[in-house]
Amino acid sequence: MRYPFRLIIVISLVMLVPLSAAPQEARPVCKWLEKPVDDQTFKTFQDFFAYDRHLPFKTQSLKVSESEGIRSEHFSFQSTPGEQLFANLYRSAGADFKKIPAMIFLHGGVAAGKDGPGYVRLSETFTRAGLAVLAIDMKYFGERSTDLLTAFTETEKHDRLYNNPSLFLAWVIQTVKDVRRSIDFLVDEVGIDPRRIVLVGFSRGATMGAIAGGIEHRLAATALLYGGHFDAMETEHLPAACPANYIGRISPRPLLMVNATQDTDFIRETSVLPLYGLAQPPKKIIWTEGGHGILTDEARSQILQWLEETVK
Repeated sequence: MRYPFRLIIVISLVMLVPLSAAPQEARPVCKWLEKPVDDQTFKTFQDFFAYDRHLPFKTQSLKVSESEGIRSEHFSFQSTPGEQLFANLYRSAGADFKKIPAMIFLHGGVAAGKDGPGYVRLSETFTRAGLAVLAIDMKYFGERSTDLLTAFTETEKHDRLYNNPSLFLAWVIQTVKDVRRSIDFLVDEVGIDPRRIVLVGFSRGATMGAIAGGIEHRLAATALLYGGHFDAMETEHLPAACPANYIGRISPRPLLMVNATQDTDFIRETSVLPLYGLAQPPKKIIWTEGGHGILTDEARSQILQWLEETVK
């Protein structure tokens, strides 16, 4: 099956957001959802994501395998000083990287990171559609795990990371730098056309994708799958770590959001629709029936169709 994409897909899968004191059972209110920061303030945020474009990659090949027509390369490279990024690069066997689009994929908040079975299957699905897929581990997950997270329960992740404003900001900054370095790697080391890059994130990776998409203008398009603003357990962000201050700056590059009508993590009325309302055209949202992260065959087809129509 061929899709004439003119892109590289970055799949996918910052400072303090003041929150008003809400009634005990009400959701916290983020002022940036009501009015994002102005351009002058946003320029100060951009400095957080500056990085050394010429830092050596120091790539280490770890494993190469081929199965059912898909070639997978497992390797690591230097993202920023002291941060080694672990990744899987998928392509159809025999495909020429110079002639195909590529994807950087940001996983959700699971212990296995990029190697979660569902994310591997999704990476392979996009690969069979004619893409090169670079799936990376975000810090604290997968091969970049530390003793910060050990049980990977929702309570632990929120107590130690998502609701820890200063640490969450540092994590956002590192993740965006990882995405930027991944683009560099695909262009400089793999030979991908720099005009054919898109960002896609899944769940927590989608929240990160909204921020990275607003910062990195080399991306041809951004797709956010089953993400949003706050999830059901989040309470506060620093403004430079809040997706509400970034999603509107993805435009004029296309944005796709895919969300579930019965999602109890990223809730339609309080998390998804307010964030989508801040996005600027061209934008599209696809709703699927069911709960969080249930990507149906129909939704997959719609994503591929959107990519085909949006980025030639």
